[in-house]
Amino acid sequence: MNLSMDHLKQLADVAIEAATSTGNYISKTRPMNVERKGQGGSLATEVVTEVDRESQARILRVLEPTFAAFDLGLLTEESPDDGSRLEKDYFWCVDPIDGTLPFIEGVPGYAVSIALISRAGVPMLGVIHDPVENTLYHAVRGGGAFKNGSPWKPDLSDS
Repeated sequence: MNLSMDHLKQLADVAIEAATSTGNYISKTRPMNVERKGQGGSLATEVVTEVDRESQARILRVLEPTFAAFDLGLLTEESPDDGSRLEKDYFWCVDPIDGTLPFIEGVPGYAVSIALISRAGVPMLGVIHDPVENTLYHAVRGGGAFKNGSPWKPDLSDS
C-alpha cells in the first residue's frame, strides 16, 4: 500500500491523539516499581516501570484501528518484536517513555515517541510529546514540522 499525503496526515492525527493523551497520563503519574529488562544494556536501556507498560497499552489502544485499515506493522520498546515490521510496507515504532531513567529520577528529559517508518527505513511521520513542558512536536514527510500545531523550523545552529 502506498500512503498518500492525506493518509499520512490522518495517521499523524491518530499518533498525535495517542501521544498527547498518554503524555497527559504520564505527567500525572510517578513510577512505583522499577524493574530491569535483563537485556544487558546500560542502566538507561535496562529500566522499565509499570508506567512504561501502561503508557504503551494506552498508545496501542489508539493506534490499533490503523493496523488493519492501513496494513501496518508494529515495533515497540516494551514488547517483543513480532516481525510484522519486516512484512508490512510501513510500521509504527513506539517508545512510550523515551527516557525512562529521567522519568524515574523525576527530572526533564523524557517524552512519548511515536513514528511511522517505511519497510526501507524511511521515516514517514514522527510525533513527540514532552509531558514536562506539555509540548507537542510532529512532522510529516513532505508536509513540514510543527510545534504545538504551528509550523516550526528547528534552530540547528547549536547542533
